[in-house]
Amino acid sequence: MKILLIMRNTYAWHREHIETLERMGLEVHLATTVAQAADDGRFAGVVPIPRELEGAALAEHCAAAARRLGIASAITFYDSDIAVTSRVNELLGHRWPRPEADAISRDKRLQRTFLAAHGLPAPRFAAVDGVEAGLAAAEDFTYPFIVKPSALAASIGVSLVRDRGELERALADVARLAEEWGGYFPSDGPEIALLEEFLPGKEVTLDGVVLDGRFHLVGVTNKMQMPGPYFEEDFYTLPFRTPQEEPELVAAAEGITAALGVRHCLFNAEFRQDSEGRYRVVEFATRMSGGQNYRNLREVHGIDPVRLYAKAVLAGDDADASASLLDGEVPRAAVPRAAACIKFAYRTGTLVRNNAGDAAHSPHFRSYIPASRPGDRLRRAPEGWYEIAGSLAVAAPYRGPADIDRVERLAAELDERLDVVVVPARAAAAAS
Repeated sequence: MKILLIMRNTYAWHREHIETLERMGLEVHLATTVAQAADDGRFAGVVPIPRELEGAALAEHCAAAARRLGIASAITFYDSDIAVTSRVNELLGHRWPRPEADAISRDKRLQRTFLAAHGLPAPRFAAVDGVEAGLAAAEDFTYPFIVKPSALAASIGVSLVRDRGELERALADVARLAEEWGGYFPSDGPEIALLEEFLPGKEVTLDGVVLDGRFHLVGVTNKMQMPGPYFEEDFYTLPFRTPQEEPELVAAAEGITAALGVRHCLFNAEFRQDSEGRYRVVEFATRMSGGQNYRNLREVHGIDPVRLYAKAVLAGDDADASASLLDGEVPRAAVPRAAACIKFAYRTGTLVRNNAGDAAHSPHFRSYIPASRPGDRLRRAPEGWYEIAGSLAVAAPYRGPADIDRVERLAAELDERLDVVVVPARAAAAAS
């Protein structure tokens, strides 16, 4: 069987996802803007996407290519391509896609409105279109509170502001990001930023998969406690430290997916606890956590969400095929099979060398994905957002809760053994 994988960008971060499609025996055709993809032997064919295409024109372009190639279904793992992939599947004649739900998951403003309309737990917010509107809306908030872009992920542009001066700077940062990352921002409204009440408790991310309208938990990942003022993410660790809290999180996820009316989708939600310990939804998406999270979830919990979702996409509107998606599949393990952690390689300066180095010889090493190239300048927030050298994944046996802390220590130790070399920006400038 053939499938169209729509990934305008970032497919290099999803090699495990692509390998799963290959193991399923699928003939994968990639639709992308990445020119060098044509030389990638994993793909039976590559459909070039002109960079200027967006929205309906992009969907028509991909659907026409699919018909020409005899492909009946499309799939994506890239946040910015979720909605267009739904529209492609509709154009290919499927009734199961929900483009409206995918559009909501791409816009934090729409998410907040959706959560409020359905009585789902979320922080109080205001959507604003610029600095002046943000300063006016702040009159209804108590400092400190959060300022974030209405789009983007990985906590890019998210700030905790404590006074009017910090608020002005944060809003100016978001306005700059909206210009630099314009293609990531939805075009259905002028709001570029959200003001949001600050939730002081711990933060976690939940991943699941919806099959034939039913939500299935994959796992809950611990995230590094981020006190602000900036929220550079790090240490995605499994298994969940407090599994007794899973029912509260699952109930919220079930409420969201039911209200969205999705039939088949991957699902991710970020939660943070308020001052009374109740979880509230920070954001959600009809996709799963990116990068190495997929491998770690599979190693820790057994269940394979990408395989299940791909089967659902291929089953499409066939009721019998949809009803048997779980037949013969590995269920979610009742007891964690391992402890796993992803750590970002944060560095400051101009990158000279970037590879796994000696860390690759550790039995705990799983993978290292370079995110930057030699010559790139790496900065920390607020000068630069998500400018990491790469992403390191490690795993170790799980015998009890103490192994969750242990795997984080192992990740920090292996981060120091990566062959990542930077020179200070001044030294690089002098050398040139």
